[in-house]
Amino acid sequence: MLIMTFFTDNGVPKTGLTPSLSIIDSDGNVAVNAQSMTEISLGFYKYNFSTYDEDKDYGIVSDGGSSLSDNERYKVQSNETAGVGNILKIEKNRWKIINNVLTFYDNDGTTVLYSYNLKDVSGKATMRDVFERETI
Repeated sequence: MLIMTFFTDNGVPKTGLTPSLSIIDSDGNVAVNAQSMTEISLGFYKYNFSTYDEDKDYGIVSDGGSSLSDNERYKVQSNETAGVGNILKIEKNRWKIINNVLTFYDNDGTTVLYSYNLKDVSGKATMRDVFERETI
């Protein structure tokens, strides 16, 4: 997973920094501790998180260095944001269509994440020629 961070100095993109990055997982384990980031351009820096596990949630702190003010020095990120984490679950986990209802399941294969009524172009419930889904 490529992690990118944008740094500014007084609101202006800052180049020439030597930022570091630390990552902690949701169990409290330090996955990366103060590793160097690489400058890309225009204030952007990157780090290749090669041990990234898509099934874990991470907190990420990038430190632009002491030459920046505290409010511009530290950048905090996560690999999870409201709803976005479920996109991967929807893509890789179990789903079913039963009685005109599409259901997406969590990692355990039984916990329902989302269910939708399926409808054709005229708004009738259908399992064939689906035109739209309606949140249940």
